[in-house]
Amino acid sequence: MARRHSSPEDFQLLGMDSDPTPGDPAVIQDIAKRYREIGDAAERAFDLMKKDGGLSQGKGAAMDKLTEKIGDDLPEKLRTTMTSYHDAAQAYSEYIPRLQEAQGRFDQAVDQARTAAPQANRTPPQLSAEPTDEERAQARSAQDAITAGQAEMGAARGLAEQAKAMRESAQRRCAEVLDRAASEAIPERNIFQKIADFFKDFPFVQIILALLVAVVSVFFPLVGVLLGGALFIFNQVVASQTGGIKAGDFVTGLLGIIPGGSLLKLGGRALEAAAPALVAAVKNFPLLKQATGSIGRIGESLSNTKVIGGFIRSPVGKAAGDITKDFAVNSGIEAASKAANHDQLTAAGILAGAAAGAVAKTAFKGVVGGIGKARGNTPVEEGQPGRFGDTTEPALGDSLGKKFSDQAGATLEEGATLGTKIGVGVAQGGDPKEVAAGEIANSAAKLGVGAIGKAGFGRSVDGLTDKIPFKGSPRPDVTPPAPHPVVPPSPPASPAGPVSPHPATPPSPPDTRPTTPVPAPDTRPTTPVPAPDTRPIT
Repeated sequence: MARRHSSPEDFQLLGMDSDPTPGDPAVIQDIAKRYREIGDAAERAFDLMKKDGGLSQGKGAAMDKLTEKIGDDLPEKLRTTMTSYHDAAQAYSEYIPRLQEAQGRFDQAVDQARTAAPQANRTPPQLSAEPTDEERAQARSAQDAITAGQAEMGAARGLAEQAKAMRESAQRRCAEVLDRAASEAIPERNIFQKIADFFKDFPFVQIILALLVAVVSVFFPLVGVLLGGALFIFNQVVASQTGGIKAGDFVTGLLGIIPGGSLLKLGGRALEAAAPALVAAVKNFPLLKQATGSIGRIGESLSNTKVIGGFIRSPVGKAAGDITKDFAVNSGIEAASKAANHDQLTAAGILAGAAAGAVAKTAFKGVVGGIGKARGNTPVEEGQPGRFGDTTEPALGDSLGKKFSDQAGATLEEGATLGTKIGVGVAQGGDPKEVAAGEIANSAAKLGVGAIGKAGFGRSVDGLTDKIPFKGSPRPDVTPPAPHPVVPPSPPASPAGPVSPHPATPPSPPDTRPTTPVPAPDTRPTTPVPAPDTRPIT
């Protein structure tokens, strides 16, 4: 039944500032209906996906994959959803009649107050100085009516307070059930999950951020390195908080911003410092020495062959060799990453991205090298500063043009790899948004750091590697050489006996200073002539 009295004037009539029984039973009924429908849908899905549900009767590879994808987590979430929404719907259903009862009582209070208000608000009659008996009787009658009206108004206000108390009591009971249902429901997504949702919906935002970091790295390498590393850490933190972190993605991402050779050198130096005997044993292992020697001889033989050696040394052969080397390294890393992630291993998934990146890198270097040759650039030694048109590795003193060239080449290589991997993932049946979000998150840091940042990271790691001491390594000379040889310390004191003011000097060690040799009459060690004995004669 709809409310009859809910205007501000009605509230003020009963001495209240606001509605004591707020709420629309019809709207609450719609909410309860909607919640019940959600609970019913979750219950049907739960009955289908639970352990002994309808899906368990399905057979075949497709059903096995679907069951594996569903796992144990989804049915439990469906059960929780079913329970919480059904409880909430029941709480609202029970609240509606109590609210209606409270609102009905408030309507009665307003009706009663409207009837009593005219009498309660009358002004008592004033008697004259010498009232007659009739005037006194009329005054008493009027005062009695006013008193009765005020009593009715008080009763109406009490009825309104009862309605307010009924509604508040029903609200507390409903809130307790709703709080319990909310605690049983699936928790709200945290800030990291919301960030992951945003990047899933707009995955290319990360590419824009990465390209901005790449440009910054050209002008401010240290800042670019820090930003690229921060982007990598940020993605790993988000992945760890959303349950999406994978060991393979972490390692390949780390190798993408720090050269693998630097990491291996650091690990090898640390191992050599901790266990030099183990390193020596591995290096001297007969089978290993024989295998490496055989491989070296095979490579030498191939290089010395006229046909093969000539092809390898030709521009086409060199380009093919670069592509093959990069392709082999990148495909090996991709295969190891997928294996560590427990992802499905397919030839397209492993080889396509590696091939695209290798071809793009070699093609870009060929174009840049051609430009450098046309400009007449002189050959630059590997690791030395260069200018635009050089294809050597990034160095500290490179020109701005070469830094842009190196950064653009790294971006092109990673971009070709990324685009190909997204295409393969979608072609294999993956959701486009999920595939793009995952691959871009793994490549964003590598795009941002680029060749400049990667070289900076590598130099930092190499510097740390060189500072790791290990047993048997020469100590760095931190003091300038002495102008004269250091005199060796004196030998221990001679055995106890009469003390001589001038103890005998021991034979001098051979002098190894680079001087013109002077032939000595006798090179045999002799006892030096003692000083005159000044002791008193006994």
